[in-house]
Amino acid sequence: MDPDDHLINFIEVILPFVVSIGLILGGLWLARTVPPTRIRQLSMWSLGGAIVGVAVNVWFLFLISLEQLPAGELVVLNLNRAAIFMAAGVLLGYYATGLQAREHQLELSENRFRALTENSSFAVISIDDTSTIRYANDATEDLFGYSTTELVGKPLTMLMPPRFRETLSHNLTDGRQTVDWDALELAGMHADGDEFPVEVSFGEYVVGDDHLFTGVIQDISDRKAAEEQLRSHTSKVTQLHAVATKITGADSSEQVYQRTANGVVDVFPADVALVAIADGDQLVPTASSDHHSLEGCQPVSATLGCVGRSFQSGNVLRLDDLTDTRSATQSPLQDDRSQPDVDQAEPRALLSIPLGKYGVVQAVAHEPAAFSDRDEEVAEMLVTHVTTALQRVEAESTIRRERDRFEEFANILSHDLRNPLSVAQGRLELIQRTGELEHVEPIDRSLNRIDRLIEDMLTLAREGDAVGETQLVAVRAVANQAWNNVSTEPASLKIESSVQIDADQSRLIQVFENLYRNAIEHGGDEIMIRVGALDGGFYVEDTGPGIPADERDEVFESGYTTNPDGTGFGLAIVKRIVEAHGWEIKIIEGTDGGARFEISNTQSDSLVRA
Repeated sequence: MDPDDHLINFIEVILPFVVSIGLILGGLWLARTVPPTRIRQLSMWSLGGAIVGVAVNVWFLFLISLEQLPAGELVVLNLNRAAIFMAAGVLLGYYATGLQAREHQLELSENRFRALTENSSFAVISIDDTSTIRYANDATEDLFGYSTTELVGKPLTMLMPPRFRETLSHNLTDGRQTVDWDALELAGMHADGDEFPVEVSFGEYVVGDDHLFTGVIQDISDRKAAEEQLRSHTSKVTQLHAVATKITGADSSEQVYQRTANGVVDVFPADVALVAIADGDQLVPTASSDHHSLEGCQPVSATLGCVGRSFQSGNVLRLDDLTDTRSATQSPLQDDRSQPDVDQAEPRALLSIPLGKYGVVQAVAHEPAAFSDRDEEVAEMLVTHVTTALQRVEAESTIRRERDRFEEFANILSHDLRNPLSVAQGRLELIQRTGELEHVEPIDRSLNRIDRLIEDMLTLAREGDAVGETQLVAVRAVANQAWNNVSTEPASLKIESSVQIDADQSRLIQVFENLYRNAIEHGGDEIMIRVGALDGGFYVEDTGPGIPADERDEVFESGYTTNPDGTGFGLAIVKRIVEAHGWEIKIIEGTDGGARFEISNTQSDSLVRA
């Protein structure tokens, strides 16, 4: 036998086994790497290959080879061709099913992409390397105003303002990409020509020979507006800190009010700021950022109107357009006449900021809707600084008054009490040496003066400027009661008219008692005292010698007196009680040339003539 025959026989026997082992190993690998559906498809391809291989063998052996073999010789079935066709079937099946799977996956990806983009609220655009739009979803039309059919095939730069077109188009087509397309903020341009801020994120990918970019574009107008509001708010808070530093450094309430008015214009978009302080049932204009704007300003009600409502509620009030408020208070138009144009010089927007018990700040602007919610928040912070400054000024004023009062007491102890005490001690030494009792009366007068000084000092020390609960009292009744409490003979009292006022009755009686004593001590025995009503108050006058005009302010100072036996505290007590009620007192010349004390601003009512 030819050696080549042995090799051929070996190949014909071994090759089917090698192919079988390869198919088994390949089947195990496929079972772990591909889904079962594809394995079944490959099995069908392998079976088909085997059937084709057997058919080819049959065709060669039985249809062709039989013509060349002697009759009766056995035909050997060649399995090599079957194995080869079987292997070929597996390979072809693997390629075909893989191609089919890839096409299926590509279709699924495309469907998912379209489903995602069509349902997205953001604009999604795909462009090629020439910046030509290849795809645009429906949200793009909502954002830019162009239909998707209008956009496809057009350059991307048509959606941008001219100033961006050349730079961005070049960057998209340049492989170097000098622009970072991740959340890039640009300006978009609507079909009607309006610009608006957008955020763009582009991703780059390759599909076959196509170099594509897909971008997500969203309108960030609301975000930009919020960022601008935040920057404005931060700036206002910074400005408020500087304003608050000035306000808290004020030395008086007047300075606090003026610096508040100036600061409001610096912090808020206001043209003018006006501070009105509470005075009874009115709000009285006190300070303005524009000093000329106080001219002609009249007090307004503390309970009515926008400002009064803000003051009473303690809440910041914002009105975007005062024109609506004014028109609501006017009569309807008649005769079909048109409403006149709004005066541009008139305030349009109002921000009313209450300052607790102290009053209110009014910030006005000529532009409607000039103030925002953020301004209201800043206004609340401003209120805290202003009221704190006013409380500090009040506390410092109280401390100064107490300090001055202690200094007065020290002066009294060192001077006023020492004089009568020295007199009493000197007279007592004389009695001890001489035994003469004529010195007893001066000692008694000195001791009485000391007693009165102590009593007046205790009145100032214990009660000071305090006023208790007030009620409506009749001046006639109080004047008569005080007259009965004071040794008045042979002086006389005449009540010419009466009025009812809101007062602490016991403190008001002290006022009349001290005025009576002052008149009797300086006016002589035949003096007449008259009491009557004024417009907004009452008066007490006498027929004595009167008080010189250059001394009328000094008589209210503690310790001032022209009577050797007086304490100099009577009129000082009167003034403090009057001021504690919120009233005013002044001295003028009386009807008969005597002293006339007028107490005003008492909000008196029910005037009754005698």
